Formats: sequence, C-alpha cells, structure tokens
Amino acid sequence: MYYYSYEAFEADMRSLLPACRAYAPDMIVALARGGMMGAQLLGYGLDVRNIGLLRVASYDDDSQRDTVTVDGDCPDGTFRRILIVDDIVDSGKTLQQVKAYLRERYPQSAIKCAAPWSKPTACEQPDFSCREATEWIEFFWDRFDG
Repeated sequence: MYYYSYEAFEADMRSLLPACRAYAPDMIVALARGGMMGAQLLGYGLDVRNIGLLRVASYDDDSQRDTVTVDGDCPDGTFRRILIVDDIVDSGKTLQQVKAYLRERYPQSAIKCAAPWSKPTACEQPDFSCREATEWIEFFWDRFDG
C-alpha cells in the first residue's frame, strides 16, 4: 500500500496544471468523492467557476461493481471544453460511463480527464496524469475519520 500525502497531491496537481491550462476548459466536473479536491484546486488554478459534481458509484468498499451509476448536477449552458477530474483511473469503466453521460448532456463539447493516478490496464486512460498506480493507494483523505 502506498500512502499519498497532501504534499504529494498538491505537487501533482501543480504538475497537471500546464496541460490543463493549454486545454482551456470552461467547465470542470468533479467525480465524488475522490475528484472533489483536485477539481477545486484546478478550478482555482485555471480560474474556472463552472464546476459540476457527479456521484459515480463503481465500488463497494474495496470491490469494484459490475455496473456504474452516474448521478449529480452540472451547470446548464453551452461549454466548449469540459474537464473531468478524479483521483485515480482504475479500470477506466467509470471514466467511460461519465464521458458517455456528459456527451449526451453536452453533445457540442470536447471532453478530457485529469487524474493524478492511473493504471496502465485501464480501458480508458485520462488525458492528463502523472502517476502510475501499481499497488493500492491510500489517499490522505482516507485517513480523515472525524
């Protein structure tokens, strides 16, 4: 298991910022819960205020489900470039479902994804990533139990 600290997370989000800035999204979609902190940082770094939130359920504890459900709220409007933000692209199934959901809702929009972590075996890869996951990642927010 690899512990992913806030300091490493912030450094990784800063490293993703130039590529995301070049893409110039006009809406960011955070995937709850893992993508919320990254979406917030990128929103500030890119000066994007149109931020949507989708709840995507693909895991039960440590087990991946066969089906993925997408639910949530995104701003109404016409957006040219949407940036999905998640913490990790594992199998890629979640990213595929979210892209399909957003294509249906915003057919005129280009859609890309930023995630600091990805697995090389994922069927769909993020467009912007900086770390390859080869073991279970314990994110710093997983340790916050109030």
